Amino acid sequence: MSELGKNKEAISCVECDVTNCIHNNHQNHCTAQSIKIGTQSACTCSETVCQSFRAN
Repeated sequence: MSELGKNKEAISCVECDVTNCIHNNHQNHCTAQSIKIGTQSACTCSETVCQSFRAN
């Protein structure tokens, strides 16, 4: 898990289980300045993706 997001302010209502993203604050919250979710043609949860994801 990256240390990059650890001390940043989290988006309080956005939980994230992706521990290998630089925006994860080690408490399962996102610290990205903004988030984008895709794709436009999703019909189920499994077809959506966090387009703000950045691997650490």
